[in-house]
Amino acid sequence: MKNQKVIIIGLAIVIIGAAFYYVIFNRTNSSSTQPVGPEQSEQSTLSTQTLTDGTVTYKVTPKNLTSSVSTWDFDISLDTHTGSLDQDLVEIVHLVDDKGNEYKATTWEGAPAGGHHREGILRFSPVTPRPDFFELKIQTTSSTENNSLRWNI
Repeated sequence: MKNQKVIIIGLAIVIIGAAFYYVIFNRTNSSSTQPVGPEQSEQSTLSTQTLTDGTVTYKVTPKNLTSSVSTWDFDISLDTHTGSLDQDLVEIVHLVDDKGNEYKATTWEGAPAGGHHREGILRFSPVTPRPDFFELKIQTTSSTENNSLRWNI
């Protein structure tokens, strides 16, 4: 009888301990995870894409493209092993929405023209209403027909 009470009390302690662990563990995870709305989940799907034009490689990563921001920002890096990166990115890169409307960049904040490596942020005014997809068209120096990068929103 005494052994039976010890076993029951031991099981009760284990069950209560497991319940406390479960509650504390879930509270920690849920408080560190922010709720994901449509605009936030969209951001995680917009990955870095690469376009190679002859000897120049463009790597582009869209940043926060929600409706609440004042600019749509794109991290851009350019690399080449021959020649110089003298492109004026504000002039050669355009944003095109799902209806074919074309938007010019407002500013380039980054490395100036020249050299073999450049990085910076190309900024556009936000597109409203939000398109289903958009493309960045880059006027490349070669006759490459595939001179755009596309992201679905």
